[in-house]
Amino acid sequence: MLWNCVTQIEAAKISRNMYNNDSSVGVESDLVNSYAWDTAIVFIQEMGNNNYANKADGNGTLKNTGTTGDEICNIYDMASNCFEWDTEYAMVTTGNNPCVFRGGYYIASNFYTAKRHYRAVTLKYAENSFRVVLYVK
Repeated sequence: MLWNCVTQIEAAKISRNMYNNDSSVGVESDLVNSYAWDTAIVFIQEMGNNNYANKADGNGTLKNTGTTGDEICNIYDMASNCFEWDTEYAMVTTGNNPCVFRGGYYIASNFYTAKRHYRAVTLKYAENSFRVVLYVK
């Protein structure tokens, strides 16, 4: 499924509500935070992909999740498809860009997995998506 062109506010709401109607599932969901993003990068690098934090792969085409060829350790598309909103607030003091999004970008190869990008929470572009994190109860 391709979830793109969403604001940070929409991404957070969708992420939090994915499993809230079914208490039998045993998980809660939320928008990914930067700690989880960075932890995934460390895990991938410790599994033998030493420079994944700096991987950039502008594949040229916006694709559905898991179809970009960027799959390592069952983690998909961190370096190659859409920028992904997270819960981190920007530490920059200029402009009106309080939220952070992470990851690679399908059009340009100068955006890499670990890089932080900044944008206003109300903006939506085709290159903006999000990643959900699950918490086991």
